[in-house]
Amino acid sequence: MKTYALTYWFTWAFLVIAAALTGVASLKDAFFGGLFASGLSALLTRTYVRAGARYAPLVGATAGTVWVVLMFFRLRWFGQPDDFLSAQWTLGVDISVHAAGFAGAALLVALRDRHALGRALGGGLLLAAAMTAVPYGVIAWIDHRVAGPLELVLLVGADVRPDEGPVRRAGAVRAELTLTEVAFLKERMLVVDGPGGTEVLDEAGRRYWPLWRRRLVYPGNPGGPVRTLVVLLPPDLAAETWELPVHQEPTGLALAVLGSAKSFRFSGGPASQAVRVELSLAVKSREGVPTYQYLQAEVFRRSPVGDLYAPVVTKGLAPAFPTTAGDESTKPPETAKGRPVRPNFGAAPGEPR
Repeated sequence: MKTYALTYWFTWAFLVIAAALTGVASLKDAFFGGLFASGLSALLTRTYVRAGARYAPLVGATAGTVWVVLMFFRLRWFGQPDDFLSAQWTLGVDISVHAAGFAGAALLVALRDRHALGRALGGGLLLAAAMTAVPYGVIAWIDHRVAGPLELVLLVGADVRPDEGPVRRAGAVRAELTLTEVAFLKERMLVVDGPGGTEVLDEAGRRYWPLWRRRLVYPGNPGGPVRTLVVLLPPDLAAETWELPVHQEPTGLALAVLGSAKSFRFSGGPASQAVRVELSLAVKSREGVPTYQYLQAEVFRRSPVGDLYAPVVTKGLAPAFPTTAGDESTKPPETAKGRPVRPNFGAAPGEPR
């Protein structure tokens, strides 16, 4: 019974500590989930002893992998969608941790049959730690290079007078350019301070303002280095989709100027071969008449060893202020005498503009 207990508690303790260090699960989930996983490891105690120190770790690693796969399909068939999605994101680290814990317990039991407890425990811990640190170190390196957050900053023009800036709609969050982004844009375009804040001018003299900034975060790595892609959206573009690269460095800053027929100009340094952004421009209609445009952004990531990451999607990025003259919602309404007046973009929903 002591040997069974030793197998159980070693496996359980390692799963809890490894899960806490790797972030593969919350401490609560690791605590209670490890209680059941360790039961399977304890049931294999006699098998570990019979296999000996040479083959016991292989048996344990196989059992740990099978356990994770079974729990994965249990969530797929009977669990909540959010839980299954989280299991997809952490499947690799889950397998690594469980395989290491089971293999370490197997080696511990196999050595305990012939050696002292201290030597057996040291061997089991050393094997389990190595099996966790090596693959998790590789995963962490890939996450750092590929799966960090991506910040999108959209610059658009507005149909306003030369001495005015855009009036943002009520409740809209004001987007601002950082000092680093301003310095980066000044190397490529004309950047000035105008009535609407920081303005960026292209070669045609058209003015652009930051409409919004969104951070697209891969849930498995929310705190990683942040890439930034500044996107300049010229007026009069039709609804279409662009596949944009991002900077190769995990903290890189790049600029993409969109064009017609899915064309764009990219600048800022070498482009990443593993990360790309799909930006879709659509037109929403009201009673059959185009009213305003909105964007959908989706980030695709490919690791050095294949597709390990689910895409991150942000839908319906509606503009916070009127963008182009082609936007029907921004055209001046007619007065009773037929004279156009400037719309009130700060009006509450339902109020006349």
